[in-house]
Amino acid sequence: MELLPLPRLSLWLSQGATLLVIAWLLQGLLQGGIASVLSYANAPLTLLRGWEGVMAWFVLGCLGLGLLSGGSGLWSWRLRARYGLRPVSLGELEEYSPETVRLLERLPWSWWQPRPQVGCLLTAAPIIFSYGRWRRRIIVSEGLLRSLSGEELLALMAAEIAQLRLGLNTLVTPLVLLLQLPYDLYCWWSRWGDRFAPPYGNDWRRWIIRGTLYLLCAIGSQGSYLFFRGLEMLCFWSNQLRQYYSDRQGAALIGNPNTLVMAWFRLMEATATTVRAQGEIGVPLESLRLLLPLNPTQAALLGNQPLDWPTLLHWDTAHPLRYWFRFTSSHRPLGLRLHALMTYARQWRLNPLLSLPSVSSPRCPRAWQQLTPFWGAIAGVITTIILTGIGQFALRAGAIAFPLWWLADWSTLARGFIPIGIGLGLFLRLNAYYPDRAPQTYTLGQLLHRLLPLDSPAVELKGQIRAVSGLRNGLGQHLWLDTENGLFPLRCQRAWGPMWPMLEPAYLNTLAGRSLVVRGWFRRGTVPFVEVSEWHSPDLQEKQSWAAPYWAIVVATLWVLYGILTLLGWI
Repeated sequence: MELLPLPRLSLWLSQGATLLVIAWLLQGLLQGGIASVLSYANAPLTLLRGWEGVMAWFVLGCLGLGLLSGGSGLWSWRLRARYGLRPVSLGELEEYSPETVRLLERLPWSWWQPRPQVGCLLTAAPIIFSYGRWRRRIIVSEGLLRSLSGEELLALMAAEIAQLRLGLNTLVTPLVLLLQLPYDLYCWWSRWGDRFAPPYGNDWRRWIIRGTLYLLCAIGSQGSYLFFRGLEMLCFWSNQLRQYYSDRQGAALIGNPNTLVMAWFRLMEATATTVRAQGEIGVPLESLRLLLPLNPTQAALLGNQPLDWPTLLHWDTAHPLRYWFRFTSSHRPLGLRLHALMTYARQWRLNPLLSLPSVSSPRCPRAWQQLTPFWGAIAGVITTIILTGIGQFALRAGAIAFPLWWLADWSTLARGFIPIGIGLGLFLRLNAYYPDRAPQTYTLGQLLHRLLPLDSPAVELKGQIRAVSGLRNGLGQHLWLDTENGLFPLRCQRAWGPMWPMLEPAYLNTLAGRSLVVRGWFRRGTVPFVEVSEWHSPDLQEKQSWAAPYWAIVVATLWVLYGILTLLGWI
């Protein structure tokens, strides 16, 4: 099938902006590190002081050239060492999907468009992605080959071939390769820290030595994880644009968008099965998230639940605040992608697999309240502009208005009033986020009709906890509840915040394999989750309360206090 060619200027601009932002951040970190080293250097190295910025840019340039020129070889080396990458011949591939082999033989290849080689990872997680410009590779996993039919594998392979032929992953694959370094540090620190985890008994020497080592490993592991997630979020915008072109050209290569949709559904089911079997998303899916066709967390959530897909399509395509929710989404909203594919099916006079909903936006009367922190920040900016104008007038008015000269310091006013506005906005929506209602039992399909995270129904779920043990779950980032209706991601806050798994590493192990009743608030978003208020285990006859509302108050209060202390000149 043929589609009209679309300009990819927005994609290249987004990738360029992403590259500049990441380069600027890394240059700042490198410059700070070099300056710290030179501050303790001996006499010969003191001549380099003042050149920290140039040295940082030089190191960063060498790193970038190395990733762009040798990225394909580095990827292959890493995948062989970590996941047992092995080559897949066309004969072996034909056993799984003869259609894919025919597609590879049908397409024209040249020195400018070399044929990609196929490799397989020795993991049960369903994985497929591609990388390389001159040495192209399409990587699949054994779990994917066992889970998909021949036509479904063809659809996913066609999308990866489209990315390689259009050069859509030219920037994202080197950046994801760079992200593997902080992720590996996160896993390494976590493994070492688990060796020194409490309890320590009554020996005070053990408490001091092992406790100190455990604390250092905990800080290193969670700091590396937050750094990985922060850099990953900077790539979200360009990654969403990349997937738009990939879906479009992949559907054109196979000629039937419905097949690609069926492949996604099967991929979701396989991901949910993996999470249920392993108790977690797993290292491969988490570390390679940006390169995968679907967000693995969303795939596991939607994989085996009875859903009303037209409702999901309507939420992602017509919701008044849909663009706001995309800021924290690693992948293009699934409803938008499905809607586009069904539109192609209609253009090609095929029966669409899913019915397209109306494009009218649903009424969302409380949208303003959802965005109160944003409106508070805007109010802080406006207040800063007005007061700065008054201060500038005071500087020119002479002795009459001289006492107001301090208002001319716009940077202090901005650092004060903007945080105050954000904190007050958080307070304004606090009661709506944590309503005092009796919890009820819902299915995910019923909950997806909610329009906003602000529409927070109190839910009660029954199932078994699926969680990573040890420091890899140090901030509670890998918590799932396995219910009879499917998997639900959980978010928990204790009195000391989300770091309770670090302080009580053995607690989750006591819940393994036991039934659990969870009560909390459902948060609607691109990837929905449940914020826990309490849970109890009938087997253990114990109840655990959680402090999410109190931490929301603490966070809002800290924003306001920071702004006030800044205005007073104490910060």
